[in-house]
Amino acid sequence: MGSRTKLVLRTCVGVGGVCAAYSYYSWSKSMVLEGVQAKSWPVREATSPLHKTSIVVPAWTPPTRTEVLQSLTSSSLKADENNDDSYDVLVIGGGAVGSGVALDCAKRGLKVALVERDDFASGTSSRSTKIIHGGIRYLAQAFQKKIPPENLMDVFLNLRFDKTYLDVVSADLHERAFMIQSAPFMTRPIPMMIPLYRWWEVPMMWVVGKMYDAIAGRRLTVPPSHLINRSEALYQFPRLKRQNENGEELWGALVVYDGQQNDTRMNLHIALTAAQYGATIANHCKVKALTFQRGSEESDALVNGAVIEDTLTGKSINVRAKQVINCGGVFSDAIRKMAKPDVPNIMVPSAGSHLVFPDYCSPASMGLVFFTKDGRVLYLLPWEGSTIAGTTDSPGELTFEPQSTSGEIHFIINECNRVLSSPIDTTTVRAAWSGLRPLVRDPNASPTDTKTLSREHVVEALSPTFLTVTGGKWTTYRKMAEDAVDKSLASNPLLEQFKDIPCNTSTGLLIGGDRGGLVCHRNFDENVVTLREQYGFDKDTAKHLSHNYGTRSLQLADMALSEKPGRLLSKSKAEDGRVFWKRLVPQYPILEAEVVFACRHELAETAVDVLGRRTRLAFLDVKAALASLPRILEIMQEEKGWSRSRKREEHEQAVKFLKSMYIPPSDSKDNELEKRLQY
Repeated sequence: MGSRTKLVLRTCVGVGGVCAAYSYYSWSKSMVLEGVQAKSWPVREATSPLHKTSIVVPAWTPPTRTEVLQSLTSSSLKADENNDDSYDVLVIGGGAVGSGVALDCAKRGLKVALVERDDFASGTSSRSTKIIHGGIRYLAQAFQKKIPPENLMDVFLNLRFDKTYLDVVSADLHERAFMIQSAPFMTRPIPMMIPLYRWWEVPMMWVVGKMYDAIAGRRLTVPPSHLINRSEALYQFPRLKRQNENGEELWGALVVYDGQQNDTRMNLHIALTAAQYGATIANHCKVKALTFQRGSEESDALVNGAVIEDTLTGKSINVRAKQVINCGGVFSDAIRKMAKPDVPNIMVPSAGSHLVFPDYCSPASMGLVFFTKDGRVLYLLPWEGSTIAGTTDSPGELTFEPQSTSGEIHFIINECNRVLSSPIDTTTVRAAWSGLRPLVRDPNASPTDTKTLSREHVVEALSPTFLTVTGGKWTTYRKMAEDAVDKSLASNPLLEQFKDIPCNTSTGLLIGGDRGGLVCHRNFDENVVTLREQYGFDKDTAKHLSHNYGTRSLQLADMALSEKPGRLLSKSKAEDGRVFWKRLVPQYPILEAEVVFACRHELAETAVDVLGRRTRLAFLDVKAALASLPRILEIMQEEKGWSRSRKREEHEQAVKFLKSMYIPPSDSKDNELEKRLQY
């Protein structure tokens, strides 16, 4: 061990005492997540068609779209006949928070309906960085006014203590533990390396990492952070530069762990779990207007439901509810103004772009986190067999189809090239997409103060029967839902009978999680083995299916094998009788059977639903998504009974969507997507 290394390690030990008091305080307040509920969903005994062995296969399926719309219509008619409200709660918005509210309500025993104008996770919830985190940058900001510091003097000159940041980190780490445990098949701990090019960064970042672990306390559902030396850092991330742009040598790296997820499928599983508990969930149903129960004066008007339009048929439904909860994300103001037209806007959309590169741009088991020139944080992470890089942070314009700008794309590429030894350019980009963060002004701040943005989520009640919850981040969706439902029950006298029922969403598993331990005894490696040995999947495909569907992957395989021969799989011509599962495209383990399953069991209604939110092809590789589109349309036409004109319309909408998921025309040769692809 070199003398410089010994000096740094001694410094680490000394500086570590600084965080001891808060570490103990945090540990003493930490809460242990309770064990998962011992509740199972319907299963059935099946026989493996390949090995004639007995297998337990999940059997629950959600209501079809027809049944969902009939339920909404029937409840509406009953409400009119009885002059009473049909639903206890109507949730507007099918993103992470809206789906979380529906699940919370359903588990408390409320009759709840959820409507979404497009598809589940079609907005911000599908365009995240895919991490489940407590915000290590917030932790640094609790002690530093300037992030990142330029030198050791900067560290001392900008010292401070702001406990509000620590509270945010503590709350977020609590929710991180819940999210990782709620869907163990879909989440995983991901190590992320923070490269250190100055000697004083080593003890400073060691303290930050250990405090991050300490605040999580017994809720630490990921491995603890640790330092690695220069050699190990270059071994773990071979493309990392040995020197930074100032010529400073790499000292080592801090490896910090957070969680990673597939955001749209996580969102879908939350919504499906709500449906399993009795919620009525409807995508492609937009709110045209709110309805009111008038009081003695115009100002006493109380929201008592909404007029919903099925965007696929144009049919309108009047849904009545005792409580309406607005979870519209960046579009929340539009719904708020339906309730009170003169209410001031509180949403401040912020655009964040991500680029997707091939898998060789990052190791399969190590991510990279670093500060940009302007002090922001950029992630370079392995995800779904690719590499995701982002994000940017700039003022956004409200739109249902955000798109990365040329400036954002080049910003991410240039910043990545600051830390990567092998440069990348636009020809490396497989997909480029943008999302709008729902930043929110504090409603209690002065209307003239446009700079006051809440670091946390905001729950606002415009009336006892209409409430908005917005802000926050993916990791805190469950807590946001809990706070919204709690406030609704406390302020709405029509829901007084549910007032004393506590939230119980902090425990339990989502659908696909093998709640009763009947399918794979909650051992998802065993699930992968079953898919390989009993159903004949190759290793990559079995892991892909188990990771994205959990135990429902067995249901998917069972469904596919029951189809007519040759539709979704083909048999080997050899005597061994092996089966080959048909992929949508050769380079990704995404099956044609997943399209059928999405149509029958996951409420997919459009080609974009499948390309972007049941599979992730549109987010991973636009060229591959475009190549798979004809087969997806063919399968969906068979499943949905589409006419030729509907199929053409779906093709046009899908191509339009894919154009928004790639480099914009001004940065490429032609407006036609096929000609714009640079790889």
